[in-house]
Amino acid sequence: MLAQQKRRANRLNSIKNGIEGGTIKEFEQMFAIITETRMSMEMGISFAAFRKKWQDPTDFTVKEIMRFAALFGVKYNTMSDFLIHKVKAKSKSSVFRD
Repeated sequence: MLAQQKRRANRLNSIKNGIEGGTIKEFEQMFAIITETRMSMEMGISFAAFRKKWQDPTDFTVKEIMRFAALFGVKYNTMSDFLIHKVKAKSKSSVFRD
């Protein structure tokens, strides 16, 4: 059990470092470290709901963003910036363009 907890902590830390360092820019990069199924379980969201939300990040609630931040050990603003970048990248609206 201890080895399993250590692997989990290492995976979460890898994602934290990637988000903070800017090397993780896509959810798919996270899923290479932690599966989509495991991430949905960690977040306490059903797999179907989680998949819908990461495909359209505007569906994440503030509470879910807070859970993401706590899970990865990053600041709320870091996680919200990551998701805002995802929204801007997918949006065709000039409202979301810099």
